[in-house]
Amino acid sequence: MTDMSCPEILRTQAWLDGELDEATAAEAERHANACAACRAFVADAAALSDSMRERAARWTAPPHLRTRITAAIANDSRRVRINLRSENFWFGAAGGVGLSALAAAMVFFLLLPVASSTFLESVTDAHTNALMSHHTIEVVSSNHHTVKPWFAGRVEVSPPVADFAAQGFALVGGRVARVAGAPAAVVVYRHGAHEVELFAWADKGRLLPRGGVSHGYRTMFWKEGDLDLAAISDMERGELEKFVQLVRSEKQ
Repeated sequence: MTDMSCPEILRTQAWLDGELDEATAAEAERHANACAACRAFVADAAALSDSMRERAARWTAPPHLRTRITAAIANDSRRVRINLRSENFWFGAAGGVGLSALAAAMVFFLLLPVASSTFLESVTDAHTNALMSHHTIEVVSSNHHTVKPWFAGRVEVSPPVADFAAQGFALVGGRVARVAGAPAAVVVYRHGAHEVELFAWADKGRLLPRGGVSHGYRTMFWKEGDLDLAAISDMERGELEKFVQLVRSEKQ
């Protein structure tokens, strides 16, 4: 059981929850690293978070069901496109006769898989908006035992979190963002003068682009288990590829 005798335990808890400003968070982290009681508290919080995620029930659609659903979506998509080209469809909708068909088509479009190009735009927008607002970090820490459990209850995924400082990519914290309308965990790293962000969100079977450059930022995408992941930075391609290889080689 964690020793609760340290009077700074409540501030340590607030630090884990991301409730402190950057300066106070840095002070709380220094205390936690030096205090045996607070170090044990942080370790217990990380262990509890990992245990809850490992034991959480997960259901994955069998491959044959995914294939049937994908085929059905493709067929329905073709039919909708044909109907939309029909003058009778739009005439009926405008006259009120086809309003139900129009509504059904609109609902269908909302349910279509997100285009792969949307992911590139969405990740780039989330990254640039955070940089411009100076709000890239909500939990400030170089300790993966602090950053990883912070995401529990904030997003539905457990992102890969590791410190690659020895390889030149130092963990500095994390935040929550949205990618194509879905909540995503963002793990933030520093590489010299560059910031690198690792986005992770739940895989829903949607196609991802291999990568791209938008607004001067390079993004690389991949899938890992039940996660969709993206790394984005203004670094050279080779450096970003090195970072991605480090993440992918890390045993989760």
